[in-house]
This record gives sequence, structure tokens and C-alpha cells, in this order.
Amino acid sequence: MTVVRVKAYVSEARVHMFGLASDTKPTTGVNIGERFWETDTGDIYSWSGTAWLLEVGTRAQDFKLDVARGRVPGMSTVVLRGHNPSQTAASGFVDVSEFGDLTYLSSAETMNIVSDSTSDDAGQTGTLTVLVDGVDGDHVAQTEVVVMNGTTNVLTAKSYLRVNTLVGLTDGGAGWNVGAITATASSAGTIQQKIGATSGVSAGSHYTVPAGKTAHVFKLEFNATKSSGGTAPVVEFHALARPGGSARSWLRFFDKKIDAAVANELDVDLPFPTSDTQLTEKSDFRMTADTDQNSTEAATRMYLFLVDN
Repeated sequence: MTVVRVKAYVSEARVHMFGLASDTKPTTGVNIGERFWETDTGDIYSWSGTAWLLEVGTRAQDFKLDVARGRVPGMSTVVLRGHNPSQTAASGFVDVSEFGDLTYLSSAETMNIVSDSTSDDAGQTGTLTVLVDGVDGDHVAQTEVVVMNGTTNVLTAKSYLRVNTLVGLTDGGAGWNVGAITATASSAGTIQQKIGATSGVSAGSHYTVPAGKTAHVFKLEFNATKSSGGTAPVVEFHALARPGGSARSWLRFFDKKIDAAVANELDVDLPFPTSDTQLTEKSDFRMTADTDQNSTEAATRMYLFLVDN
């Protein structure tokens, strides 16, 4: 099909050209802001002066998928997991986390990455490499890959103010980490993130928005159950944010209560971003939970868009 130049209106966006996704879009004689409609995909591209940029998939139901696929410039998706395998009634509100409450660092430090199993090591069956994702002392996003050495600490090359996630990348055949893998601040000695045994990805429920980004929450999930015996728990979840970082106070922007005797899972879709669900750059976020029964297992997930400022 030949690219056709037209003047029309499609989905409230002026379109000057249309053709198939397989067609070569012109790069000469095109004015900044001119649009190209792919008739087979429904996507609309805009000429920036140097490149054709996808504005938005015109099919509304595909927008989140387009973001996840990297087809919407300046936007990405983040899934934030939290899991506490066993909480007591006397603990009060604690982080929904594999390792308990996070002790926030005041300055960036290198991290000791280590497993509690010798199987997470070269030549063994467990996790061989781990991706460390976080922010540095200026809250700039950074990542690195660490080669595991079983129960021996491996020091990161970079320093982290926050470790947002740990992800197992490769393994020796088991399919996941055999032991629990932790990231511990080399000076403060406090755990900053943890992958539970056989989990493959960390579940600390905390997140810090990198510099130059704004996070918009669009969905929350809560789950509570009794890990052993006794009465079904009633669990209250709080979503806490510290806008702009550690100089601000914690604010509760969301709370839900689940009676596990009635239902143990709750999904909350947020139809549009508001000031309550918008997290500006450098903002800290975490989930906490309180239960009325011992041996309560609590889990959370938060889904958000990360948008360039």
C-alpha cells in the first residue's frame, strides 16, 4: 500500500497521512506535529521533527498494553509487590514485606547481596544472577546485575539510597532462587529488600519514585488469609506515601479492611489519577497491615504508570 496524504479528522486527532504499519513513513517534507494513521493497527504517530512518535493506541482497551510494550513515549508500567508470610496480632501495623519494616537510609550505600542457600551460586541449581533496581543518592534511577556467590556476600558496584526491587535473572536449573536472597546496606547493616525462597522477585511493598518521574496509581490488590489454624483474620491495609521524600511526613492516602471469613481478596481499580494517587519524584511509598489473628499471611500489589516529567 502507498502512503496517502490527506486532511481529515480521526478520533479528534488531525491526520495528514495514512497507510499500513509496514509502510515506510516519510521523513522529509514533513512538518512538526503532522500525524500518520496506521489503518491496520489504529495507532496514530506524530512527527517530532526527528522521529515518528506513537501518541496513543486509538483503541482505549489497549492503552495499558501499549504502555507496557513501550509504545507510548515517556510512560512505563510498574508492578509493586508486597508479602508478609506470617504476621501476629500484637505487631500492630507493619510493612507488608518479606523482611519486616524497612529502615530508610539517609544516604546512599553499597549493598551486600547474599542468599541463605549455597545452591544460589555458580555451578549450582539456584539463582546465578540478580538484577538490583533502585535509586542513587540523588534519586536517579539505576540498575546493575550481581553475580551470586551463595552464602557469601557480594558487594554492589553502585550505591543505593533505595532498593526498589530485586529480580532473579538466570538460574542453574531449579527455575528460581533456592534460598532467600537479601540486599543489606553495607554500612547501616539493615535489610533493604528481599526475595523469598523460590519467589524469583522481591516483595517488600515499598517504592521510591525516581527523579524526573511521576507515578500514577491505577490499581491496588489486597489479600489476607490464615497461614495455619485458628479463626479467619480481619486485616486492615494502609497505603502510605511521603510526597517528595524523607523531608515530609507520612500520609495515609488509602485504606481497606478485609474480613477473611467473608472474602480474602479485594481488587480496587482507580478510574483516573488524582492528587491522592499521584506520587511525585522522590516520593516514598509503602503498604502496611494490621491483623487481629496470629499466623496471618498478607499480600498486596500496586500497579502504576511511571511518567516522564
